[in-house]
Amino acid sequence: MTANGGPARLLRVYGLWIVLVTVVVMAAGYGVSMLAPTEYRSAAIVVVEARVRANTTPLQPEMGTEKELAQSGLVVRPAANRLGLDPGDLADGLTVSVAPDANVLTFAYDAPDADTAQRRAQALAEAYVDYRNSGELAQQSKTATAAEKATASATANAHATLVTPAYHPDQPQARPVWIDTGIGLVLGLLLGVGTALVRDRMSDRVRGRADLEKITGLTVLATVPRSRRPHGPDASRPVLLRAPESPTAESYRYLRSRLQPLLAREAAGSVLVASAHEGEGRSATAANLALAMAQAGRTVILVDADLRHPAQHTMFGLGDERGLTGVLSGEVALDDALQKGPVPRLWVLPAGAGADRVTDLLEGPRLGRILRTLRKQCDVVVLDSAAVLSVSDAIALATHSDHVLLVADYRRSTRAGVARALTELGEVVAGNVSGVLVNAPKSAGGLVPGAREGANGATPPDDDPFALLDGADERPAPAFGSATVPPALPPKAAGAASTLYTSSAAAPVKSSNTPVKAHHGPVKARANGIENGAAVPTPRGGTDGR
Repeated sequence: MTANGGPARLLRVYGLWIVLVTVVVMAAGYGVSMLAPTEYRSAAIVVVEARVRANTTPLQPEMGTEKELAQSGLVVRPAANRLGLDPGDLADGLTVSVAPDANVLTFAYDAPDADTAQRRAQALAEAYVDYRNSGELAQQSKTATAAEKATASATANAHATLVTPAYHPDQPQARPVWIDTGIGLVLGLLLGVGTALVRDRMSDRVRGRADLEKITGLTVLATVPRSRRPHGPDASRPVLLRAPESPTAESYRYLRSRLQPLLAREAAGSVLVASAHEGEGRSATAANLALAMAQAGRTVILVDADLRHPAQHTMFGLGDERGLTGVLSGEVALDDALQKGPVPRLWVLPAGAGADRVTDLLEGPRLGRILRTLRKQCDVVVLDSAAVLSVSDAIALATHSDHVLLVADYRRSTRAGVARALTELGEVVAGNVSGVLVNAPKSAGGLVPGAREGANGATPPDDDPFALLDGADERPAPAFGSATVPPALPPKAAGAASTLYTSSAAAPVKSSNTPVKAHHGPVKARANGIENGAAVPTPRGGTDGR
């Protein structure tokens, strides 16, 4: 029925439109029924009997023939002459019916007023009786001509009797409302489906995975199937925490598996998750991608850089009093703004309070220094940004990102919007852009993986989940590849607050040639340093992929 998605997609996208058109047409049918002219009906009943003659067998009248005869000009013309009407006008309101298994004709007549209906029904019934009985009279008449007697002989096999004269109707005839509304229902459905097909054909929405790749030229790394809207206290949580065994959660793990080789090939340490417009699944993709990477053993910092509509603190149940806005304005230290995520190796930098008042700071030099500092302390920085076509924030963030994920929603994204967003991003990124299509059914090229049995979102074991915060672990810092990096800073004094960074009064960093075991991921050496007035210690020691 449609190019992509079939009838199910048509009903999902245009179901409300089809219902609206159907209701409107049904209402029009009801209105027609209510506004139709009032009709009165009167009826007269005539019995047609076989004539009995001596030494003959009576023949029963053929009622089908009698019915046609009653509606013919042989009956209508005499009645019209009697009433002074045109025969065609008189015949318009006449209805002749035959009673089942009976030699009975009913002459019914519909007219705008009761007197007219009674008078015309009576005249037509009498005209039929006169015509039917005229043969008997002609044969009995001594003055009848031979031609008249011949005609009378042909029609004299039946005798008609007016048994019920036409009555005077007191109430107008009730018009069946269900007939008009039923016709409206059928016509409304046909019109609704037809216009929905036309609208779908002319729609600019993204029609599927292949369509997204065609209009953008990007590789779509993953598709996320549509899932039911969650309810309850956990409705805002990422699906990897809320339902880790679901196909939707598995799709984000698939995205992680497709993205990691690209990051390794590009030696990338930061990923910007962007979309053309709001409400296209950008924030959910960023949150679940960060969780999937952390659960795979990578140290991840998720930065909520969507200062217009921040959502990460709500999704993870964190406070937003201190965040990126405070760090950008210099009111909050970076180590005070970072918050521990719900799984080991995941840290979240919320947008912060009053985010809408400091959006211009995203285009200042301080943002680049903050992101470089964060990249030294983790494997991957995941950035959630505002919509590309809404504000310039995403473009500013793209200049500091190593890779960009452009998210499109199968239900909402338009071709023009996605193409325009890619053009805007193409001005500042060197082709390191991939696509993700969310809410995509199988019919649109979506990959719907099976649910994991017994998945609970567990992460690799961590000997000391607070080592990254406290700096108490003396093991070498993790490195991307075989590069040698300085050791962690000395442990802080007992009772000190658990943070990712120490104050500028901490002991100076001493060089060391301690070898570090290679970490899974792209080859990228990191070194400790001082950023924004704070000493930057290295996180906990390298892992073996646990």
